[in-house]
Amino acid sequence: MLVREMMSPPEVVLTEDTTVREAARLLFEYRCEGAPVASAEGALVGIVTENDLLGSHLAAAPDVFARNVDCQPGRRAHLVGEVMTRAVVTAAEDDDACALSRRMFENRIRAVPVLRGDHVVGLVRRRDILRLHLRPDAEVRRDVRAAIAEVIPGHQDVAVSVVDGAVEVAGADDHTTRRAVSDLALTVPGIRSIEFAAPSGTGRSGGCR
Repeated sequence: MLVREMMSPPEVVLTEDTTVREAARLLFEYRCEGAPVASAEGALVGIVTENDLLGSHLAAAPDVFARNVDCQPGRRAHLVGEVMTRAVVTAAEDDDACALSRRMFENRIRAVPVLRGDHVVGLVRRRDILRLHLRPDAEVRRDVRAAIAEVIPGHQDVAVSVVDGAVEVAGADDHTTRRAVSDLALTVPGIRSIEFAAPSGTGRSGGCR
């Protein structure tokens, strides 16, 4: 599965000259955890998150319990360019979606801009990853069958069932067909595993995960 199949369009794209207040309003309005920051030409220059904006606010907020000058608030940042993160983890549309998901989880990354060249064409957030795992079984089965029909002659003899994202395929009995079905089906969003039912009169076959 590729990143382009998992990403969402960015609801908000900011510039370095966007005010912190306006950025906070947009992220709140569109319920975004973060937004890419682009130059006037549309090239990615950074990303700003709720944490960046909140950190800027707290750094400048007065401490009502402060008793000395060292505890007084600092200068408040006014522009996104002052608070954004410039070292951004990015992905390309043709990158492996599973590898990106694992990297985001292991490094606690909330949002990754997807680039075509240096321009933002999408964004992968944790909710995009979660959305794939919540696809209805009927949709997954439909897409698996469509993928099989593209390249497997006589695919009408191949039966597909899906339960909670676990796919079982019956009727693909030779190794070459099973490998082709596995390669195709694993491109379908929402699949957790694939197993092949053994031919009648034999035990259950191994699965591909």
